[in-house]
Amino acid sequence: MTLRTVQSEDYEFLARNLNDPQVRHAGYETIRAPVSEEDIATNIESDDCHTFLVCRKGDPVGSASIKDIDLEGSKAELSYWIAPDEQGKGYATGAADLCLTHAFDELGLHKVWARTVGDNVASNRVLEKLDFQQEGVLHDHWYGFGRYVDEYRFGLLRSER
Repeated sequence: MTLRTVQSEDYEFLARNLNDPQVRHAGYETIRAPVSEEDIATNIESDDCHTFLVCRKGDPVGSASIKDIDLEGSKAELSYWIAPDEQGKGYATGAADLCLTHAFDELGLHKVWARTVGDNVASNRVLEKLDFQQEGVLHDHWYGFGRYVDEYRFGLLRSER
């Protein structure tokens, strides 16, 4: 498993997967409209987001990013997703770990935080494996796909890594 920077030819893969109900249901309830390739381009080109493609043997299987980068506050959010047919193979943990190396070693951040949908057990487990600590729960914080969901907040300090 490797990470690589996103190219314009990857936008279709990203949009298709972000619009997949299985990916969206696992934590993207906040996306209320279909994601377009233009939305992807806008996100990729922003200064406060470093998005990577998660690849197996050069083929994309998901995405991971450090976003909402706040260099002055020395913190950012970690996010990741893996295509449904590739889940359960360790790609999310590996990608998240590489993003943390980027955040702490290359960007020099003090803290990386993440959020999950409370019932996304697999994503919560990824963060626990990487030594994140659960810092809070926002009850019924998001509504999507006909349900309210809790948002779990996790954090990891550079000194804890």
